[in-house]
Amino acid sequence: MIKYLLLFVISISFLSLNAQNLVQNYSFEEFEECPDEVTVYSEKTLIPHWNIPTRGTSDYFNACTIHQVSVPDNVMGSMFALDGNAYAGIVMIERPPSLVKMKKPLNYREYLQTKLKTELKKGKLYTFQFYFSIASYSTYAINRIGLYISKSSESNRRSSKVLKVKPQIELDTLNTYIERDYWYQVCDTFRAKGDEKYITIGNFYDDNNTDIKVLDCSMYRGSIQQTIKENKIAYYYIDVVSVEEVTTAENFCNDRYLIIKKN
Repeated sequence: MIKYLLLFVISISFLSLNAQNLVQNYSFEEFEECPDEVTVYSEKTLIPHWNIPTRGTSDYFNACTIHQVSVPDNVMGSMFALDGNAYAGIVMIERPPSLVKMKKPLNYREYLQTKLKTELKKGKLYTFQFYFSIASYSTYAINRIGLYISKSSESNRRSSKVLKVKPQIELDTLNTYIERDYWYQVCDTFRAKGDEKYITIGNFYDDNNTDIKVLDCSMYRGSIQQTIKENKIAYYYIDVVSVEEVTTAENFCNDRYLIIKKN
């Protein structure tokens, strides 16, 4: 299996010299207890500064453990963290009706939500950026992944279905990225209306409005192939989330990492 070794191009992590990242625990390094398994029961708090806004069961992966949720090798595949030793993982779609014989869509989703260090200032321009990787054992890839910016915490702890809000930051929907085990960037600018202080990451579209591609699993041996086919989910790792005030939208959304393939 091809893995990727990721090196810093600059020594100051993802932050530029004059910018402050408003996201606390931006690369998921802080935790209270080393995890030993995927999230089975939905809880409001995943790790410090990161919440689960619905009844979905978002996961936390860290190299501190040797169990299901280790880094790089874990229950969903093998992937090094983009920064540090940890990342989060969420289900983007489960058993899509177009590919599975079902009477109606499940619309099951998992999300990650955090409160920013400070509220956004009215009229100021900000760059929002995060990275995702399609897990090795993901059955599908999708064209919908985005970030929602809000003044209050958008949540529905009674449901595990789609949050009914429209994300302001989205992946280019003209392309569906299908290569596993590679960190992709989602990045765009946003002019604040003022007082926004929460961001939420995930798929905000229902099953019928999400394009799905079945991923090739022929490179895996029989037992893993079978596992991937039975998973019937699009599962994405998330790492390095940033919100920074900028003066111009030009040329800011550039990948600051050198990516080297490692066999």
